[in-house]
Amino acid sequence: MLKENRSLDRGIEILETLAREGAMSLADLHRATGLPKSTIRRLLQTLIARKIVRRSLADQLYRTLVVFPDISGEVMPKGMLHMADAAIPRALALTKAIGWPSDIHIREARAMRIIDNTRQASTFHVQRGQINQRVSLFGSAAGVACLAEMTDAEIAKTYEALKPDLHWGPVRFGMDLAALMKRIERVRRLGYAERSTAQISDHDWDTDLRAIAVPIKAGGQVLGGLSVLWLRTYKPVEEFAALHLPALQEAAAGINAALDEVWEGGAL
Repeated sequence: MLKENRSLDRGIEILETLAREGAMSLADLHRATGLPKSTIRRLLQTLIARKIVRRSLADQLYRTLVVFPDISGEVMPKGMLHMADAAIPRALALTKAIGWPSDIHIREARAMRIIDNTRQASTFHVQRGQINQRVSLFGSAAGVACLAEMTDAEIAKTYEALKPDLHWGPVRFGMDLAALMKRIERVRRLGYAERSTAQISDHDWDTDLRAIAVPIKAGGQVLGGLSVLWLRTYKPVEEFAALHLPALQEAAAGINAALDEVWEGGAL
């Protein structure tokens, strides 16, 4: 086999393995493929440079950004790589400035998805978040920040569409449409959204963390949100926002400006 074809074959093997397994370390790929680590490392560098593979900041695992029919578990959100490229350096700078970590969210049809975070860079001990974890549009600070950018009619349409869904819908947080709109009005007035508490005991949602968030936009369209998290025992939401909202807004503005530069024809 020609050297060029062997390299191509090995690169495809790495991509297929990542598509099948979802997220892997260098050691994981070595065990799964049997390829030398030096070879895998070299191929990964090329794949990352070509924006075919991405290494997450939060867990340092590699993930493919391309879809293989009958192999890939799920499709990466459209625009994820551009958002990550724009958001990660600014989110890191924010964490270094205030100490507390950020989650970077991208908006999907029924939920928000955390595409990366800066928790490892935080000076405070905060539980590790899961990359690609979906969180509620109505419960997460980033989700509500996105909702607040929509028109009232769009919010009502979204509410009605997800109302029957006991997991992703507003019922999980005990909200009727009037309560949601009251919350939206508060977000628009204050300039940030905060994390909700589940209506009943919910171990999957209720944690020891609070969060505030602002939207991430490109070309005037809402793509996701940037949140800051802290321990509940540290400060109430209002006091934390008084201290750190300007820095959060500045970071989001930088992300938005970077995304505007790559915004083409209404899409990333």
